[in-house]
Amino acid sequence: MERTVAIVGRPNVGKSALFNALAGRDISLVFDRPGTTRDRLVTTAKWRGHRLTLIDTGGIGVDDREGFGDEIAHEVDLALAAATEIIFVVDARDGLTPLDQAVTRLLRKSKRPVYVAANKMDSDKQVDLDGEFLRLGFKAVFPVSAVHRRGLDELREAITDTWGDPVADTNEVVTQARPTRLAIVGRPNVGKSSLINALVAEPRAIVSEVAGTTRDAVDIAYTWKNNPYLFIDTAGMRQQRRLDDQLERAMTGRTAHAINRADVCILVIDASTGVTMQDKKIAGLIQDANAPCMIVVNKWDLAREQGDAGKNKEREYYEQVQQDLFFISYAPVLFLSAKSGERIEGLLKTCATIAKNRMFRFQTGPLNRVISRAMEKYAPPLVHGRRFKVLYAAQQLPKDQVREIPTLQLFVNSANLLTPAYQRYLDLQLREAFDLRGCPIRLNLRGRSTEVRGKTRSQVESHPMSKPTPRPPSRRAPTRGTSPRNR
Repeated sequence: MERTVAIVGRPNVGKSALFNALAGRDISLVFDRPGTTRDRLVTTAKWRGHRLTLIDTGGIGVDDREGFGDEIAHEVDLALAAATEIIFVVDARDGLTPLDQAVTRLLRKSKRPVYVAANKMDSDKQVDLDGEFLRLGFKAVFPVSAVHRRGLDELREAITDTWGDPVADTNEVVTQARPTRLAIVGRPNVGKSSLINALVAEPRAIVSEVAGTTRDAVDIAYTWKNNPYLFIDTAGMRQQRRLDDQLERAMTGRTAHAINRADVCILVIDASTGVTMQDKKIAGLIQDANAPCMIVVNKWDLAREQGDAGKNKEREYYEQVQQDLFFISYAPVLFLSAKSGERIEGLLKTCATIAKNRMFRFQTGPLNRVISRAMEKYAPPLVHGRRFKVLYAAQQLPKDQVREIPTLQLFVNSANLLTPAYQRYLDLQLREAFDLRGCPIRLNLRGRSTEVRGKTRSQVESHPMSKPTPRPPSRRAPTRGTSPRNR
């Protein structure tokens, strides 16, 4: 039986902190403000040999100033409907509140096993504070501290005790492939959450015209043509000068982290505004992360309604995007509408192509011929009287914990002679010869002097070519007032 554990409770009792603690990694954004979590956050976890789905929810009864209370309550209802067990989180410091009792009435209607977790029990002196929560009528109360990881084993043991022995799946490691992580990033209110909902064909993320609706990086699993994907819906990144709120800074940091852990980044641009300065800054983060990328021009239906979405206009818009974001020129550009679903499937096809190109393998012979012809066609510029030369090129296999992208090891005469302009030229020549659409190319240069610098002093001195040439004896200059004859 598939087990799903939902974590619920009133606002600001530490649900997200407990979610992270039980999942064993920081997934949900934790911030001391009611209503921080709005969307459902879902992850898989392993407890005592059992595999389960863990769900974090927004606060029940949250008084959201921006009017998302109904949407948050709907997300909680969906989580309760999917759950086989429920963890009801209360605040041990605040004690039993009327809102806790209101949540209790809601949980009794769900007819699911409920386990009360009295959170924020940070010391042994608070052990007796969980007594009043027994009045809620559930079997037991488990004193826990999500921050200090106290009492979690007892809570896990109580929940899994009724599950029986874990079923060993010997084929799990072989059959379960790691999903391709797709991070959807962009400015606030460009349609990122709408795009997620259109892709998975269900209202998975809360959508609103209010900028900043999405506050956390929400992972959403999806399977397309038997290939697993993990969409990461992120908070919109505002300009740095507008980050006067600590929560806004935390949201921006989570988005930057999503860029770093994604296999492919989908940069969403609003068709009605074009490429803005903030879009360029986000694209710069993608470039710095060496992340594969595609550019989505969303809300193209608005241009169609205005009669300005023809092929010529699309070509002009495409050229302008390429000009504004020239530093990620490897990223394909797709025009679509998340609202109408126009060209949505084209996005999935492009993402699949980019994910495939990440694993591209160069053949050494053709690779060296392409680079040789490129350098014969256009010679490198002189730098301090010398020209850059590539002696040999080969593909470098990815290392552990490094995002896999096409990586080349170039053995050169001197790495300092390669100018940025000539590196871009080589990049373009490689792309004309090989299909690397959507992927950056990482070049690792190794000059002739690198090997000598890497050796020890004794190895260098013992080499026959490294011994210094004997100098002729120096002659002392004559003392002023004397001549060679008078010495």
